[in-house]
Amino acid sequence: MQGFEEILIELLLRHNCVVVPGFGGFVAKQISAQIDFEKGLVNPPKKELLFNRFLLTDDGLFLAEYSRRNGLFYEEAKNKLQAFTDQLLQDLRSGESVKIPKIGTFVRQQDGQIRFDQDRFFNLLLSSYGLGNLSFVAKEVEAKKEAPIITLPVVKEVRKPVQWARIAAAACFIPMAFYSVWIPTKTTALSSGLFSISDFNPFQATGEAAYQKNNLQIQALELPAAAPELQLEATPNPRLSNYYWDASTQCKVKVPKEIAKNEIPQVEATPVAGFDVIVGCFSNAQNAQNLVLKLQRDGFAARIIPGGTLIRVSAGNAQDATQLAELQQRVSARQLQGWIYKN
Repeated sequence: MQGFEEILIELLLRHNCVVVPGFGGFVAKQISAQIDFEKGLVNPPKKELLFNRFLLTDDGLFLAEYSRRNGLFYEEAKNKLQAFTDQLLQDLRSGESVKIPKIGTFVRQQDGQIRFDQDRFFNLLLSSYGLGNLSFVAKEVEAKKEAPIITLPVVKEVRKPVQWARIAAAACFIPMAFYSVWIPTKTTALSSGLFSISDFNPFQATGEAAYQKNNLQIQALELPAAAPELQLEATPNPRLSNYYWDASTQCKVKVPKEIAKNEIPQVEATPVAGFDVIVGCFSNAQNAQNLVLKLQRDGFAARIIPGGTLIRVSAGNAQDATQLAELQQRVSARQLQGWIYKN
């Protein structure tokens, strides 16, 4: 009968993850070949095992292989595995180290964690079967020092002394030149008579200012009387002219009383024959008058038709059917709707 250690080794040779129910799981990863120059060894590729104490879920792989190899039922194999793992955990709790040949050693630490050290002398990678460590003698190779292609001469930076005298002269000359050009050309200082060109000459000596006291005579001014009230009348042919307003002049204008909004304007109706195209009826006189003014600006002979409870606005009068058709066409072109009123 094959034991659990032998079956575990065979499963790790063929699989990268093997779980021992009740004990833990092994996870393998492949490591490439390594060279140790200090010891002169070349280690072949191998499998590195990691042990996880909390990987306890039974995937059926370990028990199925054990029952198949030994001809046991699943439940019988499960009981034997339970007894095997209980013995391992008991040995670890008692402080002993448990060693599984060709796999590694298990030790229980003080904090209760299980430490696993893999067996370094057995390679679980089948592709590296039969390969051992290769010894070699390392030979030091001296690196050749390449000569520089171009040798650049070392140039020492020579700093010129700062000529502070020239900097001070420039600092004095620039503001003097700026104001000597900017004040005469961009301002009215010279034309005002308050300054002269000689005032900008710093080398010209100036004498003390002399002042003379004069008595200022002020004559009384007579203010004009208030302008009489102006009476403005409407003229048939008004004339427009420019007028410079004086703030001291008072102008009183009488403005006629504004027509009330709901007051219907009195229009003297003249008997007109023919037809009118009514484009609006209003109860508000101001609205009717506004529509008349708008139609007149658009070239219509608009007028107000008196009579009735509402104020009717006509777009124009037509004496026959031809004029009526032309008037209706013009009204439709202005996107207006109306109806025909027979006088």
